[in-house]
Amino acid sequence: MKLFTYIKDNSSRIPKKNFQVLGGLELWKHLIFEMRDSEIYIDTDSADILRECHQNPDLSHVCCYDREPRFIAMENDPNNTFSPALLMVENFLDKYVTDPYEEIVLTHVTSPFLKKETVYDALEYLNQGYEFVHSIRSVQDFAWIGPHFKPLNFNPDVVQRTQDMEKIHFSNGAFFMFNKDNFKKYKNRLGEHNFYYPLTAVEAIEIDTPADLELAKIVYGGLENA
Repeated sequence: MKLFTYIKDNSSRIPKKNFQVLGGLELWKHLIFEMRDSEIYIDTDSADILRECHQNPDLSHVCCYDREPRFIAMENDPNNTFSPALLMVENFLDKYVTDPYEEIVLTHVTSPFLKKETVYDALEYLNQGYEFVHSIRSVQDFAWIGPHFKPLNFNPDVVQRTQDMEKIHFSNGAFFMFNKDNFKKYKNRLGEHNFYYPLTAVEAIEIDTPADLELAKIVYGGLENA
């Protein structure tokens, strides 16, 4: 199994997000250290991350390399509305993965509570014949969609029990799992035969906004003192 992630030097919603400190450790290191028994590859435009990966013996399991200028140009182009993420995955697969059936875990370091046991458990679904495995967050509650608040999973004319409702599933960026052959087939992180792996409320925490970061600090403190 190879684990792949891409890490930006800076972010728009939280300046220097990946370097924010959570529990005495920079955000980008939490998952990297959690998966220290894995072969990890990082695509980054950060000189600081490149330097530390090359110098810190605790990161000897990490292969860190420079983001290609064409991907940086795409990210910085105000007229481009698409992320180069899929192209960066394909670039990684072409350069570093020779076995077309090797398990690949695409993850994001903005999910600091993800546990390696969860990753390995989810990988089992690839062995069961699924082409892709993707982490999700499931909610069983009253839900509306759109600016006019159209009921999504309930009948507004009656009072329903939440336990009887259809669950609403949200994509979570903690991981996408696949092999090189299937990624090349679909040119995407999902295909026709997907398993959607539900995360616990804590592992599903993703840090995208300042409020997410504050929540993560509170949760981390609570787990530390439990």
